[in-house]
Amino acid sequence: MVQKIFFASLSLLTFFCSVPVRGQKNFKDSHKVIWIKNIGTTADQDKGLNFHRPIQFSGDFVTLNKKYTSSVYSYVYYVLKSDKAEEKIFSLYYSGELHSFYTDKISSTLERPLDLNLLSQGAMVNFNFYNKNYKKDKKEGILYLENSYDKSLTELYEVLVCSSCADQELRNKIETYLAIKYGITLEQKQKYTGSDDRKVWDAKHNRDFNNRIIGIARDDYFGLEQTAGFSNTEDFFIVKRTETEEKIKDKTYVLVGDNAGDKTFDKNTGKYKRRWLVQNHGDSDERIDVDILIQPDGESRYFLHTSDGAEIENHLADTLKLSFSDIAIGKGQFQYLTLEKRKEFNFSIEENTRGINKNHILGVNEAGTAPFYITATDLETREQYFFVSENTEFELEDLPSARYAFSVKDAEEKEAELKEIYLDFSQNKLISLASNWYLQGNKMMEIKPSLQGGKKDLEYRWYFGDKLVSKTSTLFVNYAGDFSLEVFDRKGRKEQFKFSVSTEHDKQIDSESQWIVSPNPVNAGDEFTVTYHFESPKKVDFYIYTLEGKFVLRDQLGIIEGGSYSYTLHGKTTYLLIPIINTKVSTEKLIVK
Repeated sequence: MVQKIFFASLSLLTFFCSVPVRGQKNFKDSHKVIWIKNIGTTADQDKGLNFHRPIQFSGDFVTLNKKYTSSVYSYVYYVLKSDKAEEKIFSLYYSGELHSFYTDKISSTLERPLDLNLLSQGAMVNFNFYNKNYKKDKKEGILYLENSYDKSLTELYEVLVCSSCADQELRNKIETYLAIKYGITLEQKQKYTGSDDRKVWDAKHNRDFNNRIIGIARDDYFGLEQTAGFSNTEDFFIVKRTETEEKIKDKTYVLVGDNAGDKTFDKNTGKYKRRWLVQNHGDSDERIDVDILIQPDGESRYFLHTSDGAEIENHLADTLKLSFSDIAIGKGQFQYLTLEKRKEFNFSIEENTRGINKNHILGVNEAGTAPFYITATDLETREQYFFVSENTEFELEDLPSARYAFSVKDAEEKEAELKEIYLDFSQNKLISLASNWYLQGNKMMEIKPSLQGGKKDLEYRWYFGDKLVSKTSTLFVNYAGDFSLEVFDRKGRKEQFKFSVSTEHDKQIDSESQWIVSPNPVNAGDEFTVTYHFESPKKVDFYIYTLEGKFVLRDQLGIIEGGSYSYTLHGKTTYLLIPIINTKVSTEKLIVK
């Protein structure tokens, strides 16, 4: 009567005892075992444990029971996920002794506590007990399967009670089967053993990768057919068998472990710090797919590299994960997987409206290496403008309003282009101030900014060094030094100008050219000289480009007071000479005949 009720009340539950099935040699036919598991699976990794559903019960029965053949020792394995303590899951009774299994303890001849923190992620529990009365009383034991625990907080996936599993190697096989099936990593990594005694994970190959061991496998001895897997502790990395018409073969074992590296990309190399090791100890070559729960940033390309040189690109750019397909893992092969992010060199031009003036800022992303050679081409007049920037942000100045095409090259010859953009510079100098002012003897000098369109309601703050010296619209001064002006409008927008006040003698020096090229033009293969003359030491970084933007030469002169430097060019064309003197860029064309 009990047996009839049991099978009538469980729709998706399989309850195996030692009954032969078509003469096939498998675990349940070979051993005295009671085995309860759910045959239901799910494609949603959030709805189960490694794509498996928990055991489903009918709610009409409080307790379900089944007799089992006992032995001197009984070995119990079960897989459980729970966030609630003191929930009774099942009991085993034999010859006057009761062994009860709760979510937070096992109550037997001795009480054994369980770590509920581990169970909250899903865990495999194993326990064995001695049947002291077995030799004189060989009765059957009884399994009492509870049906009253809170199914929303506790999920039972599988129960296996074996009375003929005294052999340690057999128990290793059972643990391997359950670990792979539910994505649970065995604490003792050397235990991974297939049903035919083969080692399916080599823990000594690289001990750094003995973490979160998951995989795909088929072993008909246990009825295992796992075509996808992720760890019970996180679903960050998912391995799947590549879809094919060929069914997964018996004795397939392709397992993956990771190095427990940080889940971040190295800023210098673009390589992901967490890496993976794949081991194929099965009987055939396999191909796998990999999903990694990293959201693509839209500006980068992602590649998965194998240690044998294959490079697979992510093919799901607009999703919340990366996906890599058709990765070959040969029979007996060990493959390391390394994830790389390549940010394509690029730039953008944005209008800066935070200040009073509406400036245009060209910004280069982190994939570029300074310095940056910038070419702006007026699409109507075809006139070209050249700039060099040592910084990733560069303010575009001294350009007329027009439609432009831009190209930017970095120090490593990476190039990015912007085919067309209209830039309006009509409001980039609503307020302006010259950077150099010169005293005439001891006369008081009047300094005031230029206002376009008679802009009013502005606040002014004039500084000499760090000292505030005036809040008027005009500064009167008769001494030299470094000054700055801050201007605010009613909306709180701000412009800042740094300027220097110098003597007439300084003006004479500044009016002279700080560098001279000679001769110009020059014959191909002949030397030309660049001569610098400064009143004080200055830092000089010298570049030569073709007018088409091709990098030719860089000479980092460092801090110099002057001097002559000779160069030779063999190509007959027009070159652009660009010295950056204390961050200020100058340009001059050189014709090589």
